[in-house]
Amino acid sequence: MTTSQKKLPFFKFSSMPSSMLVTIGSTLFALTASGFLYLIPPQAPDPWIRGVFRLWQGHAYVAVVKYPLAQIQSARLYENDKPLGPANSDPQDISSKGHGLYKFYRQQDETVPVLMFSSSDNTDPNTNGRKYRLE
Repeated sequence: MTTSQKKLPFFKFSSMPSSMLVTIGSTLFALTASGFLYLIPPQAPDPWIRGVFRLWQGHAYVAVVKYPLAQIQSARLYENDKPLGPANSDPQDISSKGHGLYKFYRQQDETVPVLMFSSSDNTDPNTNGRKYRLE
């Protein structure tokens, strides 16, 4: 057998349908891109709650928080370094009584936790000039 008659040990990509080439290329790209995600160092959660607090009712405001779900139940809310609470308060108590009560919850169709809380003196957290953080 001459060299021109030998069968090549690999598959010719030129004989593949274009849809299969697109599928293979997309798969290789996705695998490579997801592999690079492991090179990114994990970041610590941002303790500061930023953005607009939306009035729920009464004294209760809600905000989406960027905090790990596994740690959210043990997180504590602070208003200018003063701890608020107690945590896991009843939403109706947060609304009617206020004074720093708060609760974390997550809807079934949501992937991020939501904080429902009231400021220590029942003022609007959007305008009272205080900073709120989780720890």
